[in-house]
Amino acid sequence: MVIAFPSAFSDKRALTRAIQNAARGTIKSVAIEHDCIICESGNTVELACRLASMFGVESVAVAKKVPSNFSDLLAAIVEVGISIIIPGDRFHVKVMLEPTAKSDYVSRDIEFAASGSLAVRLASINARPARTEKDASSQILTVIARDSAYVCIHVMTAPGGLIAGSHGAVLSSIHDSLSFLSCMMAAKTGFECSSVVLPYQDKSELETSVKLVQHFATKTGRKRQTILAMPINVPGKGAVSLLLKEQIISKILIGYHDSRIVFPFTAAFHPIWFIETIFNETLAAGKMPFAPLIFQSSELVMHAQQAGIELNISAAALHITKGKLQKYYKAVAFESESAIKHTKRLELKVGPNYLHDIVDSI
Repeated sequence: MVIAFPSAFSDKRALTRAIQNAARGTIKSVAIEHDCIICESGNTVELACRLASMFGVESVAVAKKVPSNFSDLLAAIVEVGISIIIPGDRFHVKVMLEPTAKSDYVSRDIEFAASGSLAVRLASINARPARTEKDASSQILTVIARDSAYVCIHVMTAPGGLIAGSHGAVLSSIHDSLSFLSCMMAAKTGFECSSVVLPYQDKSELETSVKLVQHFATKTGRKRQTILAMPINVPGKGAVSLLLKEQIISKILIGYHDSRIVFPFTAAFHPIWFIETIFNETLAAGKMPFAPLIFQSSELVMHAQQAGIELNISAAALHITKGKLQKYYKAVAFESESAIKHTKRLELKVGPNYLHDIVDSI
């Protein structure tokens, strides 16, 4: 059995439908049990791994289905505990008793009894119950549902957030670590980043960005992706060129028909006047700007680590004034229009050779 634990704000019925779609017909049965979704599948491991990559899911467990009467459940928890607890472990037994469960005991009863039995059985390997859940190095989780109980053998962390695509589509760009994190944040909050703009100045930058595009597709579980690849030329030097590049890419994004646009701006690295200018231009074009990272600063390091990327950013542009960019107005407009004209639209299937498929297509 596979148990999916929805994130705090997920619609459980909508998530159940998303799980059924993601499983491609391999699920034999699926049921909502208050705080969790219980799935039966012919390939438990494959389903668990697939659900562990889904937005809207907080965690996923591979579990053993057992009778929910006290004696059988106690024996099952002890059996699983003996198989997963290693020498020197400090273990914790946690029981989730769902409101729909039919039982003549409370969670604490079974937790206390199982902890005591495991302590006796595992004394020879110096494994003892932890004082609190926080102190534990391993946990035996059990869910008691309406008709049966489920003792978890393995629990995996999932991305959390909201169900993918629940808020509709947005247009975004992936050209550096901040833009990648913006796309990830948008996807995690329910936006569908089905089309990605891929601007590049040279071959080296293209290869770096393509790796991020591939990583994004893998992290979000995409099967197909539309890529709008285009060469860009950035005028200016030093810190000024950093803002000019973002300005050109912003104009490219605004130039497409999509009504919602994700920008990779954060007040920690972009001047407020610059962010306001881009937002005003977006709104004037009748489109809606989103900046998932705008209020993020030191948290960006944590987000990058969780996403498995390096955070390559510079705060050099933070103190550049509006006047320093004004003389590049015509150049920025020309470069953005030129980039759109030379766009190559790629409709690619995400697979093991995705990175090479993108580069070869460009």
